[in-house]
Amino acid sequence: MKRLHFRYEMELTLDQKVEQHHFLVRCRPAQNRGQQCIWFSRRIEPADTVDEVQDGFGNVGFAGVAQMPHDCLRVEAEGTVLVDLSASGRKEECHPMYRCPSVYTMPDAAIRDFLSETKAGSGSARIGLDELIDLMNRLYGRFVYAKGSTSVKTTAAEAFAGGRGVCQDYTHVFLCLCRLAGVPARYVAGMMLGEGETHAWAEIWLEDHWIGMDPTNNRLVDETYIKLAHGRDFADGAVDKGCFLGFAGQMQQIYVKVEELV
Repeated sequence: MKRLHFRYEMELTLDQKVEQHHFLVRCRPAQNRGQQCIWFSRRIEPADTVDEVQDGFGNVGFAGVAQMPHDCLRVEAEGTVLVDLSASGRKEECHPMYRCPSVYTMPDAAIRDFLSETKAGSGSARIGLDELIDLMNRLYGRFVYAKGSTSVKTTAAEAFAGGRGVCQDYTHVFLCLCRLAGVPARYVAGMMLGEGETHAWAEIWLEDHWIGMDPTNNRLVDETYIKLAHGRDFADGAVDKGCFLGFAGQMQQIYVKVEELV
């Protein structure tokens, strides 16, 4: 078990004032068998109202509105999380939707060909963790991490064709491959030990429980990760989203720090 402290900061700067800014921020760690948030604090400014909400995937978020003209939205969150994957248990639920392609994870011929070259795509009746680790290893060797090479609208097929991207793209391609191989998989947004930004990885469903796999770093998820939200793909599991009334250019800055407490 690990005791992790995190800090999340997001600042959205607008080059003109906007109003009626509706937002949703999922900055509170998920509560599940393997993860418990024991202390949490957040601040969102400006905001006329902020309500805690839960979506159909079980993700908790803070939905609010800033009605008056403003040119900046800032979110600060901090907390302490206990992570104990040995306590995650088995016989977890898996909705059938995680078996099917989603908007960001539709396969194309190139992805199908790549899968056929791996153990997971060999036609075996049973695919286990070893085959999926092999699949992740091969994707890691095929892909290059490159900021700015993709956008939040890039699909798995587009990212795979370019051979480069960021954690969202690695995860979308891996989800696409897993589902194509017949293994249910879902998108996860969260944080990991160290300083930087939010992170994305996959959870795959094997033997009645979810297992975290991080294709960006080519490793299994361990107790140094903090989960915030999950869904079929980025559209479901984004940490923050919103819309406003007005025409303005946007610049978003995110800072995350996760450290282990002893």
